[in-house]
Amino acid sequence: MDYDYLARIKASIQLYTHKKTSNILDGEFSSIYRGRSFDFDDLREYVYGDSVRDIDWKSSSKTGRVLIRRYIADKKHNILFVGDAGGKFKGDTDAGESKSAIALNVLGTISYLVNDHSDDYALLTSTDQGYDFSFFKSGKQHLENLLIRYEKCLNNEESKPLGETLDYIAENIHRKMIIFIITDMDGIASLNDNLLKKLTVMNDVMIINIEDAFLTGDHLYDLSTKNYEKDYMLHDRKLHAAEVNDRNLRRANAEELFKKHRISAVNVSRENDVVDKVVELFERHKNENIS
Repeated sequence: MDYDYLARIKASIQLYTHKKTSNILDGEFSSIYRGRSFDFDDLREYVYGDSVRDIDWKSSSKTGRVLIRRYIADKKHNILFVGDAGGKFKGDTDAGESKSAIALNVLGTISYLVNDHSDDYALLTSTDQGYDFSFFKSGKQHLENLLIRYEKCLNNEESKPLGETLDYIAENIHRKMIIFIITDMDGIASLNDNLLKKLTVMNDVMIINIEDAFLTGDHLYDLSTKNYEKDYMLHDRKLHAAEVNDRNLRRANAEELFKKHRISAVNVSRENDVVDKVVELFERHKNENIS
């Protein structure tokens, strides 16, 4: 990990302050989130990722189950980053930039803002050895650790389909969260109505779609066949028009599905646009979820 990376993210965020001075994380989300305060709420069974500091040992010994104390906090959120990965992220965007570099920048930017807001956050990715799930906590060291873990994951060729990963989250992580999904067109294609219904029943969900390169253009490399495309196909106007129409249709279908489940999403193609797109995502989510 480049240790100047966070400094560059911080500088990019500070450049945005002349456009918007208020904290974009302030305000209520559509769900009620658990945090740490002096107001005790209730007990629930321990799930992986919980802090051992919250275990109620007395109640646990009486029931024979490990129980966690929960507290009410209006503005402290539990935030889960879901990082899509696999060989597809070794490709470029439609602007000719690295998809993996943008994915890492998105995680770094949002986690920096979240950390500055003192929220607890975690990262879940799919690796060739199973799911990699960090603990929910905050701090600069935690932030750097998540970036290192995601960078390592992005360098792997293999990753489970995004839909399968989200189904695992819906079935196994029983806490109210804000979920940020970093993915691409292939990942969005794996989502369906039933899955999103399960995922959003307790959680707020936001999606950052990293745009894929077009199949037509100059010097295109096919990641699946590991070969460059034939020259006679690269500038075929009909093929390009068909691809544009197909992409627009996919996007329209995704937007309709997201609207149904009150999911906010943005598309990003360039690293220089990440901060603007993240702020747009937060503002869109707040506006779209106003009752």
